[in-house]
Amino acid sequence: MTAPKLDFFSKIAFVAGGLSYAIFLLGHLGLLSWPYVLPAVVSAVLLIVYFSLKSYASNEPAVKRTLPEKALVLLISLTVISILGLAILPPSSRDELIQHLAVPKLYVMSQGIFEIKFMTFAYLPQNIDLLYAASLALGSDIVPKIMHLGFAVLTGLALHQYVSQYAGRTFGLLSMLMFLSTPLVFNLSRLAYTDLGAAFFSTLAVMAALKWRLDFSGKRLLYSAVLTGLAMGVKYNTLVSLFLLCVFVLFSRLRADKKALPALGAGLLYFIVAFLVVSPWLIRNILWDKGPMFPLFDNAIKAASSGAGIHVTGEMAPVAKRLILYGEGLLDIALLPVRVFFEGSDNSIERFDGVLNPFFLFFIPLAFIKRGYFKDKVYIGLYFLLFVVFTSFTIDIVARYLLPAIPFVIALVAIGLKNALEKKWLREASIAALVGLFAFNVFYAAGIYKRLSPFSYLTGGSDRAGYLKRVLPDYDAVSYANTALPRDARVMLLFTGERGYYWEREYFYGDRVGNYFKWLVKESYRDDVLLADKFKGIGISHVFVNLKILDEFAANNFAEGELDVLKRFFAGQSVMLYNSRGYSLYALK
Repeated sequence: MTAPKLDFFSKIAFVAGGLSYAIFLLGHLGLLSWPYVLPAVVSAVLLIVYFSLKSYASNEPAVKRTLPEKALVLLISLTVISILGLAILPPSSRDELIQHLAVPKLYVMSQGIFEIKFMTFAYLPQNIDLLYAASLALGSDIVPKIMHLGFAVLTGLALHQYVSQYAGRTFGLLSMLMFLSTPLVFNLSRLAYTDLGAAFFSTLAVMAALKWRLDFSGKRLLYSAVLTGLAMGVKYNTLVSLFLLCVFVLFSRLRADKKALPALGAGLLYFIVAFLVVSPWLIRNILWDKGPMFPLFDNAIKAASSGAGIHVTGEMAPVAKRLILYGEGLLDIALLPVRVFFEGSDNSIERFDGVLNPFFLFFIPLAFIKRGYFKDKVYIGLYFLLFVVFTSFTIDIVARYLLPAIPFVIALVAIGLKNALEKKWLREASIAALVGLFAFNVFYAAGIYKRLSPFSYLTGGSDRAGYLKRVLPDYDAVSYANTALPRDARVMLLFTGERGYYWEREYFYGDRVGNYFKWLVKESYRDDVLLADKFKGIGISHVFVNLKILDEFAANNFAEGELDVLKRFFAGQSVMLYNSRGYSLYALK
């Protein structure tokens, strides 16, 4: 059997997007509970099965796989299994616990979508998060992690199909293996994040646009625009994809017809369709008295009005941050598209908070040494470069924000490898680089397993609670709060990382940097009773705090009198109920 065609993957994407909007509707009707969610999920699954069987039946007769192809299929399977072993661990990553599972859980607990005013990221589009909400409504927080892995596998399969048509099945399979084993993808695939969902939709959108260029089919154009709209409904970084694809459509049509009006019409149609797809999220924000793309455009407007350029990262522009805070030079900035491949490191924004693969840089130029058969190479090469450039000037460069362009980088790598193997003078070096590429990926995967130490949990040596207590320093105290506090308690989280997912009591926090808490203290006029009243005035009955971080914050932000009011507040206006591993739970008197 040959690889499924692009239309098959597009239909799977449409089903996923349709299910998300069905959950969106149920949520706003107050029907986000299993009796209503289950029929929607079952309908989506049946459609996927139908499209899969139809694709299988319409494919060409199976062709016997060669030994290298069988070996690659085995390696791909082992890679997926190794990721799955990590994906079935209980959720414990920060963004899962503060956003991608935490927000859907709040919706499910309320049986409906509602405005969460203290979470700015709850105003972002949630096409993938609502799929996770459906899973939570049906009782599983592991399925969302497997869903994210599923988006990686689907993207890999689409990449396999795309490369195979130019370079053959072996290199198609090789590209899929490269994609799934790339450290960034391997790491994200185990988590209930949304980046791989955005990459799936946007990858298909680019592929559909490239096919549209061959015959200017209206169907292809609409497919691509809808897919871009679905991607924008996952993460706003795909606005870069929208811009680049609109320009691509406009200039492709202009180059073919030599007429400006049809070209402008095609570009405008693409733009309108994409925004119509994402519009439910924009309308929701307007109805909540926010800007349609809050908080994205609000941050951009503030930055522009302050003279810092158009970006969404706060007061300091991303490039300025690299120049001033990280001490980089203009040459460092110019080399960002190269540096991201070999300087990446997890948990460091300065080093792109993610790991790609330095060996990609060996193969990418080789994709351009042979003319003819791979005509998309210039387009996808420019797509990656421009994606990095636009991202650099609008948001902090984080490797996962570049994921919509990474599949096409790997397509270039696969084509470069094919070209190199056909050149006798490059063959040995390319084989050595290929071995280095996969050795790098395997070494990273082994490091993930060493860091997470999952085998005790996977083999039954520890239960879910035991695993979470080992990896989350606040889990023990949160578990106590969930059993000891009254159902109507409202807990203020102070410097605890905002990990709200495991809370079973209502929680609240002001902002990530402590400005709201600072305002409360300073407005209390050095009166601990007034500070307690201010907490109670916003409905707070308990405070959950990391005292070490609070002490550091207070020393850097409060005057002596304000420090004194804090001490009196915790000593006289509240009582400690529990303390574990630096996390303390207080009840207001």
